[in-house]
Parts: sequence; structure tokens; C-alpha cells
Amino acid sequence: MFTKNDLLDIAAKMERNGEIVYSRAQNEIKNKELKGLLQWMAREESSHQKWFIEQKETGDQGPTASDFAEMLPDVLQEMMGEKSLSLDEVDFSKITHTSQMLETFIEFEVDTILFYEFLETFIQDDETLGGLEKIIREETAHVNKLTEMLQAVETQSIPEEMLSLQH
Repeated sequence: MFTKNDLLDIAAKMERNGEIVYSRAQNEIKNKELKGLLQWMAREESSHQKWFIEQKETGDQGPTASDFAEMLPDVLQEMMGEKSLSLDEVDFSKITHTSQMLETFIEFEVDTILFYEFLETFIQDDETLGGLEKIIREETAHVNKLTEMLQAVETQSIPEEMLSLQH
């Protein structure tokens, strides 16, 4: 079963994964505006990862493993058991356009927000809850910025360049 620290570990791993993917993507695209956005997002993800690690080290443990056994739906347990809500499953070699990359990142950010909203239900102290709510707002800002970029690409105010994300 999962403890609060297990969930914080998953959140930190998600943020680290996002940071790595955004950093890698910014090094491989040409559009300066999108590159700047991805650089900013990588820094944000790094900051979020540090916050989750700090909460693990200093926060109260919250619900026990038996509490989680009753509260976690089977689907979420299954999803979190093998995976950690990450971009690991994405085959970036199949992404050939900026719009595809942005859509992938939007989906990841939305999934992240949903996980953090789920995590909110297990946070008991106001300070930690406030920090998590701030991160959710920042992740929502990521979605909004990525959506704006996607709309700009779709209206061709940003050229739809071919990407070479194959490693």
C-alpha cells in the first residue's frame, strides 16, 4: 500500500521526468519562443521536485498505508504500481511536429494536475496544502502557456517546424 511519502516520491519523480524531457526538447528545437517556454518549464519542474522532496523529509506522515488501501481506487493503484505518471512511455521519435510535442506536454501537465488534486485530499496541514495549491496553480499556468503556444502554431504565427527528437 501507499503512504504519503510514497505519493510525494511519485510527485517528485513526475517533476524530475518533466524537467528532463523539457530540457531535452528545448535543446532540439529551433523556435526561440518555444525554446524559452520549455526552459522556463524545466526550471519550474525542478523547483516543484525540490518542494515535494522537502515535504517528504519534514512533513507529517498523514494517512497510514491502511488508510490508502481503503481510499485508493483499484485503477489508481494499478496505474501507480507499474508507472509513475510520466513521459517515459512517450515515443518521441514519432513526434515530428511542434504541435504534436505541445499536445503531449499539455496531456502530461493535465495528468500531473489531476494527480496533485488527488494528493490534496491527503494533506492535513494548512502550510503544506497551501504549497501544493501553489504548485497546482503553476502547473495550470504551464497548461495555459502550452495551449497558447499550440494555438499560435495552429494559426501559423509560429512556424510548424519539424523536430528531431530522436535520440
